[in-house]
Amino acid sequence: MSAVMAMDRLDAARVASVLARVAESRPRVQCLTNTVAQNITANMLLAFGAIPSMAIHVDEVAAMAEGAGAILINIGTINAESELAIPKLLEVARDRGKPLVFDPVFVELSPLRLHVAREVLRMPNLVVRGNATEMTALAFDLAAAEGVTRVTTGKVDRIESGAARFSVAHGHKLMTKVTGVGCAAGALIAACCAVEADPAVAAAAALTAYGIAGEIAAERARGPGSFAVELVDALAGIDEATLAQHLAG
Repeated sequence: MSAVMAMDRLDAARVASVLARVAESRPRVQCLTNTVAQNITANMLLAFGAIPSMAIHVDEVAAMAEGAGAILINIGTINAESELAIPKLLEVARDRGKPLVFDPVFVELSPLRLHVAREVLRMPNLVVRGNATEMTALAFDLAAAEGVTRVTTGKVDRIESGAARFSVAHGHKLMTKVTGVGCAAGALIAACCAVEADPAVAAAAALTAYGIAGEIAAERARGPGSFAVELVDALAGIDEATLAQHLAG
């Protein structure tokens, strides 16, 4: 049996429980994210029942993060100001015990990105979401990180944290054809981490709901442009019955 096949999968009731807590508490996710993903990330969080905030100024990110339910750091379009803002967010996450999700976009392509990633990975109990190439580039650092939850996204998403192992085999190829869809996944994971104490369960719930929303959106869409709109609608309409139907397929 392969490692992927041996992994657990969440059932509809467990995913729906996490989503219901997001909708009830409406956590705010402070997103220091890349400029091309800001709009779609905000829309996906709103559809999910969470609240986005996109503060980037170095003099206010700490204050914005203080009252947030979770923090997302995405280095897709890192610049001089965001590089200075990241340590402030790390300090808040550490001192206030805020869930922190890190998306090391294209970390393998730039020494600056690798340096920043290594600084972020000093944080304990971090959730790292990346594709296989990004996660491979950080393999040594991830192995040394304390309490890290590794979320490797692809055709089959893999979530690994301590003894916990989950896989998510949902989604659609159109999700790779719209800018920012992958980056928005990190924000949804953060929203779930704000209400679910087990980060592996939170990540699996977020990616299951998001992947199924992608499948529904693809059935309705005419192409990448309409898919982006349909994905927001599909995510907003996810419920336990819909989850059960797709998880049984």
